[in-house]
Order: sequence, then C-alpha cells, then structure tokens
Amino acid sequence: MRTERGRLRPLFFVLGLATGLAVVAARWTDAAAVRGASMAPTLLPGERLLVERWTFRRRSPRAGDVVLARDPRQPSRELIKRVASVVDGRVSLRGDGMATTDSRTFGTVPFSDIEWRVALRYWPVRRIGPIPAAPPLAYEPQGGEPACTAFGDLVVGE
Repeated sequence: MRTERGRLRPLFFVLGLATGLAVVAARWTDAAAVRGASMAPTLLPGERLLVERWTFRRRSPRAGDVVLARDPRQPSRELIKRVASVVDGRVSLRGDGMATTDSRTFGTVPFSDIEWRVALRYWPVRRIGPIPAAPPLAYEPQGGEPACTAFGDLVVGE
C-alpha cells in the first residue's frame, strides 16, 4: 500500500522541475515591445517580441538576425534593428523601413552592445511566429503604371 507521502513525490518533482525551467527561462529570455516604425513592414508598432540573450546562443550575430542593441547616441535606450554585416567584432545595423535611423547615421556598434536576439513575435495573434531572416523587398515606385492590386491584373508572357 502506498503512503500519502509517496503520492506527493511526483507532484513535488513536477513543481520543482517547472520552477527550475521558469528560472532558466527568466534568465535567458525576455519580452520586448516594438515602439517605432523603422522595422516596418517586418515589425509594426505595438507588436510584442520574445527575445533571447546572446550568451545563450554562444555565437556572434549574423547578417539577417534581428537584434536589440544599445543606442550609441543614448545608451539607456535599446534599438530593434537587423544585422546588415559583421566585420572585426563590429556590427552594421539597418532598419527594414524606408525612414530609419541606423548604422548609416551612427556607425557600426561593437558586439558588446548587442545583448538580445529576437526569437519570435507573440502578439498580435494573427502575426505570431518567427521573424523572417531577410527583410521584405522594398518597392519604390519609379513612375509609369501603378502597381497591380489583384492577381488577375498580372500579364504573363509580354
């Protein structure tokens, strides 16, 4: 016959395991909110992101990664930008949007200014998922015909 104490052991084990996982997750992950439009259309103001510490990944940033970096102009702020290139321990950051302040304005930043990598978007629900490794192709109108608005407007073979 099993005692009351024996029945509680699995419960204590599960609670201990869950607590341990929560502590690890709290140390290596965090949440961030998008405030500006410099990463639009990839990231829009008001979206919520799950971010992970770089030290957990044990690798340097790679081109295409979306990261949170210390703003070189105001170190108490963090910027959400895409890594454009990595050279000699420094990273060039770019926004996906047309109007953005990035490395073209403030120069490259050292690896040490990047603590977080964006793992995924969790809000809004209709946009949940990983962030694409490359920005969407930007379309800049050059005059002439307006862009097609429906698939049926496309002309093939001319």
